[in-house]
Amino acid sequence: MELLENLELVDVQQEDKKKTLIFLDEERGEIREVNFNLKSFDSDSKKFVDDPEKEKKVAEWCQEHFGLTFEQLEQAIGERRDIYCYPTFNSLFPVKMIQKFPDDMVGQVFEVTISHAEDDGKKISLQFEYEDGLYESKMQYADYLEARKEWHVNPIKKKKQYEKFEEKFQMPVTEIENMVGKTVMVEVKKAYGEFVYSEIKPFKKAKK
Repeated sequence: MELLENLELVDVQQEDKKKTLIFLDEERGEIREVNFNLKSFDSDSKKFVDDPEKEKKVAEWCQEHFGLTFEQLEQAIGERRDIYCYPTFNSLFPVKMIQKFPDDMVGQVFEVTISHAEDDGKKISLQFEYEDGLYESKMQYADYLEARKEWHVNPIKKKKQYEKFEEKFQMPVTEIENMVGKTVMVEVKKAYGEFVYSEIKPFKKAKK
């Protein structure tokens, strides 16, 4: 990541539900684009989909960084901001990206410490750091309904995932914050011949 200070916002462009804020790096003669997208990218469908939670986040970013609504962002043209530059995107704030393991890691097992754990209403998420990267092991229980362009919880799947979590980690999901700081074993796996994911191994059960 590279921090570029005091760049001027010279243009705001809109396409569908995304606004691209274009900042000028006068010293280098380069532009840096920051995207505010009301939609989220769905890795399963490989499409951007409507996401009310993302819309709420973007609205908060607009207020925090410009004191404006999403619709008013053009009024910020001429203002200057510091830009955080990453290999594939730029941001107005530092971002910890959740990464995916490459194919050549499949089959490897290693020890990590859980740094963040939450049930976000769509999935159970356990995050950990490995070699300076942030990764996630998730237990999804919401499905994307293509006909409505919306995420909806599948109650049967949710019940099964909650039961699976409690069986694996010997605690209910309501106590998921207790996973933070836990040392766990992670195995990198591959599903359907193409989808690489990380699976956290169950805790050892106490002998009776």
